[in-house]
Amino acid sequence: MIILEDAVNQLSALQVILIVIGVVLFLFFLFELMALSILKKHSERIEKRNHNMNILLMQKFDILVLIAKLFKKYKLNIPSEFEEELSPKMDESLKTLTLTERLTVKAYLMKASQNLLYFAEANENIKNDADFQILKKSLLEIDVNYRKAIALYNADALGFNYWIHFPLFRPISFIMKFKDKEIVS
Repeated sequence: MIILEDAVNQLSALQVILIVIGVVLFLFFLFELMALSILKKHSERIEKRNHNMNILLMQKFDILVLIAKLFKKYKLNIPSEFEEELSPKMDESLKTLTLTERLTVKAYLMKASQNLLYFAEANENIKNDADFQILKKSLLEIDVNYRKAIALYNADALGFNYWIHFPLFRPISFIMKFKDKEIVS
């Protein structure tokens, strides 16, 4: 105890101030490293959720292709825009979508599914087909899962947007150039 008191007495006021500033800077640096880790993990989770939504759109697309094949099985005409749009080349483009592209694809798939289901329900052969019933159920399940995926993505995006604007996280957000994540509707 006496040794500690002697050491404190020998330190000048400037040395004490420098030690305190050093400790504060060390703690700030440590906190910023922690913030960086948190923000990176959050950003990765958002990207995974984004990828999940794209996969669900691909699954919906695949089911619509199978429904279109049922139309061909029963020798029914599908509007030509569906035949052209529901081609395998579109499948590759659904793997990585931006938000704007996803909204466009989602709108198309919604229109296509509504029209195909309408025409399928109007035809007794397709309506009573066991494969159609399975595909219709799968399509509805995908729609439910897509809405859940959107809710999870939006929750994570809102949380991320909050944290990058949190005063203590701003320096690392600025340095790492984190930008607000868009909300999906």
